[in-house]
Amino acid sequence: MKITIKRYSLPEILGLAALAIFLLFSLLDVSFYVQYISPMLYKAAIFLIIMLIILKEFVSGSNSFESLLGLLGVSTLYFIIGSVTSYTSFIVLGLSLIYSLRDIPFSKVVKVAFIISVAMLFLVILSSKIGFIPDYIEFSSTRVRHYLGFRYSLFPSTIMMNIIAISFFLKQETVSYQRLFILFLVSMYLYLETDSRLTFISSSLLLLANLAMKLIPTVIEKFSLLLKFFTLTYFVNAYLSYWISKNYLRTSNALLNHFFHQADQFLGGRIYLSNRSLSLYGYGILGQKIAWVGNALNAQGERSTDAYLYVDNLYIQILQHFGLIALIIILSLLTATLVKLLRKGQIVLSIIIVSLSFHALIDDLILSIHYNIFWILLGSLIYSNYQFSEERYGEVENDSLRRTVREGY
Repeated sequence: MKITIKRYSLPEILGLAALAIFLLFSLLDVSFYVQYISPMLYKAAIFLIIMLIILKEFVSGSNSFESLLGLLGVSTLYFIIGSVTSYTSFIVLGLSLIYSLRDIPFSKVVKVAFIISVAMLFLVILSSKIGFIPDYIEFSSTRVRHYLGFRYSLFPSTIMMNIIAISFFLKQETVSYQRLFILFLVSMYLYLETDSRLTFISSSLLLLANLAMKLIPTVIEKFSLLLKFFTLTYFVNAYLSYWISKNYLRTSNALLNHFFHQADQFLGGRIYLSNRSLSLYGYGILGQKIAWVGNALNAQGERSTDAYLYVDNLYIQILQHFGLIALIIILSLLTATLVKLLRKGQIVLSIIIVSLSFHALIDDLILSIHYNIFWILLGSLIYSNYQFSEERYGEVENDSLRRTVREGY
């Protein structure tokens, strides 16, 4: 048997190194390890990431017409989003990574994200339990939430959901029962500690989909037919988000108002808060700086004393914070990516992208790459030879019989 293992090229090493540093410092920034990192070190990390991206582009030289169009689109979003955040924020740097990683197989990208995310989740939680960093505890009349070393209770469970989604893509029908069980146990532990109910539900649904694929591999064909009905899911969910939030308890139908009220109760008041934010700030063609107040802690472990008003709906947050133009561009890119995934037969990735479109209704955290590595898939739109999986082939010879065997990852 001859087996050829592809090695990492220099552009891949540079691009993945930039990603690894980006993920490392992004996750440190949302934990209490931020107390031990000087602003100068953050600036040095950002500078290094930018230099690695520039060097990678110089070495690879993959500047096709598609790539130039992609650079134009990324630049547009860069200036729109950067104008209301910061041109060196992690969200804006994520746009640069989407462009730079376009010619690196997605499986290589998510393997790096998987390793960094698992290592950081374990490190931060362990550090909080042994007392090296704080484990902030939030008490209320209905629940107790541990932050587990992070600056908000939803951060660890969202990182875990990203890990589960990556595992689903990498393993698919070859996943072991032990792996699924361990992922579920960790997800359950995070739910019990943080009471992150909705994120736990999303994670569990991904695990169930992976289990179904293992038990009945042919079920993927049924998924592929069903997914075609969700091609416009991002536009539909964005419109429903706006209409429901804008008309919350204001329709002429009492039954509909009651349903919205019950849904709002289940979602922890998210619809009401979106309605309140739209009433106060509205939205514009371009973005605006909005000082939403949530439960996340600052680097010193302090919570804001201002009145709580935070928008968890990603669609409403993009609309208000970055503006209508940015929302339309982002929705169009996500829809085009989903269409391409379906056309290329990438059913598992399609399932994940569709599930994220619904999770976005209740969680804005997945806007960030360190919580949602699947933003990198937008790069498939600007690189005609985009590879979703890294394939390694070995030739098997048996007398006159020759066949190609794909190695699993």
